[in-house]
Amino acid sequence: MKKILLLSAFFTMINAQILCPDGTYVGGDDCTLTPDGSYVGGNDYSMAPDGSYVGGNDYSMAPDGSYVGGNDYSMAPDGSYVGGNDYSMAPDGTYTEE
Repeated sequence: MKKILLLSAFFTMINAQILCPDGTYVGGDDCTLTPDGSYVGGNDYSMAPDGSYVGGNDYSMAPDGSYVGGNDYSMAPDGSYVGGNDYSMAPDGTYTEE
């Protein structure tokens, strides 16, 4: 039973991200190209006060000073912050929002 749950969790993690043309992973089902050439997850983006782009129509400042998409954020196990309340590890070892 534990093996089935672990496999289920693994496949859930893989489905939470998408590989963008530049080789980065973003959360969600879509990659959106921003004006600076980076990709964000979702169908839209916002420019944060530091000039970076985040996915979605809004942004939040995380405790480490980085900006994430959305009105909320979560701290991933590696200490990075992602937008939203849930995150998943991408195949490259980075964390993305779900």
